[in-house]
Parts: sequence; structure tokens; C-alpha cells
Amino acid sequence: MVSERKKMIIGNWKMFKNSAQASADFSELADLIVAKNLNLEVGIAAPSVFLAELARKTQNSVTLFAQNAHWANEGAFTGEVSPAMLKSIRVNGSLVAHSERRQMFAESNETAGKRVGALIRAGMKAVLCIGETLTERENGDLKKVLKTQLEVALNASGISSANEFIGSDPSSPLLSIAYEPVWAIGTGKAASPVEAQEAHAFIREVLASYFNPETSSRLQILYGGSVKLNNVSDYMACPDVDGALVGGASLVAKDFAELCEKCV
Repeated sequence: MVSERKKMIIGNWKMFKNSAQASADFSELADLIVAKNLNLEVGIAAPSVFLAELARKTQNSVTLFAQNAHWANEGAFTGEVSPAMLKSIRVNGSLVAHSERRQMFAESNETAGKRVGALIRAGMKAVLCIGETLTERENGDLKKVLKTQLEVALNASGISSANEFIGSDPSSPLLSIAYEPVWAIGTGKAASPVEAQEAHAFIREVLASYFNPETSSRLQILYGGSVKLNNVSDYMACPDVDGALVGGASLVAKDFAELCEKCV
């Protein structure tokens, strides 16, 4: 069952680039991925102001993600963007509850779950980010934190059927989990491959208990936390690491394409 999981690498551009840079870099990346003919799914999570332009350029080689999505289809939510709006411009999915959203913008497990549910019901990909702080890890609370974040969010999604989280294409499920040790985000520090594998294996156990072993074996679990060209191969060698959520190392198209190549 493990061999059926396709690797997925998502570049998170965060709040970088201007319109011209985003357009040029996205086109360059798409061309590079086509030329390399890689057997994996490559995605870019771009700032919302660039998504419509990038969607017009989207080829099958790059999956386009938003960095956030609201849980309502429409309403009086000034400044927010709904899954329905994103889908209308051919965006494929969204990150949910990135650690920066949790730390800086009061994202909770409950609101994260509502966002996941809205995306899944719209037939869009949801990449749910979970992870512990350094204090939580040092206090021995890693498993407690991961289990709580995952189960509360899934409960809050309002979706009860495991099949809905898989979607119509089992090789590219609608739900993915990104494990982000918060202490490794933008710090230059990274969890060791052993630490990453231990966390990913536990996440898969939680998913197996929450859904069933078959569903758990199909869902992709990505590692995010100072992923770079010189360490990504070590993470990809771990049996429960199905890809990566990449920050700074995704900003230069040529370098990111090279990183993706190391993941095959």
C-alpha cells in the first residue's frame, strides 16, 4: 500500500514576490518540471493576489494552492477568500493552519478543521499543517500535541466519510497532512530524518485509528521545516515521509526544480 502513495512537493511562497516575479517564476518552474518529467506532484502555494494570473498559466505539471481559505462559501467576511472563489479561478486547493497562521493569526484546531471541511466538500485539496513547539517537544508532549491537533481538526471538518477525504483519485487524495515542527520553521534548524520518521509514523497511526488502516496508508504526510537541497533526499528516504512543504528553498524556480528532482 505504501508504494501507491505518490510523492508531493509543495513550495510555499509565503509573502514574497511581486506580480511580475510570481508570473515569471511560475512559468519557469512549470517548464522545468515538464522537462524533467518527474514522477511526483509539484505544487506552489502562492499569495492570493497572484492566484488568478498563475491559474491562467497552470499546466498539469504544477498544482496551484492558496495559502489559506475561509470555511464559508460567501458572506460578510471582509478580507477572506472562500473555496468556491478559489475554485472559480481554477486553484486546486489550499494550505490550512500553517504554523505561522496558528502563531500570528489565532488559527485554532477547530477553525482549521472547518477550513479543511469546506475545501474537501468543494472537491479541493486541503493540506492540514500540524506540529509542536520546542517547549512542547522538550516537555515530552509531541504525541499529545499532534494527536489533538489532528483529531480536533478532523472532527471539526464536519466530514464523517473517509472516502470523501480521498476523493475520486486515490493516487492524489484530497487530504494531506504536513508535519511542521514549529521550532524548525524559518530557523535553519531541521528535525533529523529519524525525528521526522517517528513523527510521521505516529501521525499515520492516529489516522489509522481515526479512519482505518487502508485510508491511512493512502494519505500523504509531508515534512515541512527548513527543507533544503542538501537534506531533502534524507527525508524522502523515510518510509512515512511522502513529500515536503518547502519554504525559502522554493523561491528560486531553478533551485526548487532541482530540489524536486532529488525527491524522486
